[in-house]
Amino acid sequence: MAKLSCSYFLVLILVLSAFLMVERAEGKRCHLTIDKATACSLSDCRLSCYSGYNGVGKCFDDPKVAGPSNCGCIYNC
Repeated sequence: MAKLSCSYFLVLILVLSAFLMVERAEGKRCHLTIDKATACSLSDCRLSCYSGYNGVGKCFDDPKVAGPSNCGCIYNC
């Protein structure tokens, strides 16, 4: 009976440690708007986001403000 309980305890510890490692690997995502003054060029947006924050840059339109599209950068915090 003691061997069986020890085996269950070991399996539980392994499952919990794997879960914690996966949770830590995901990390948090942050979003930053880059260069609001000029219209977004996708290639420039991706380059500045990758070089500055090691993230992915995408152009988006702000529904609250009429004007040129903005460059948004999504990166790991």
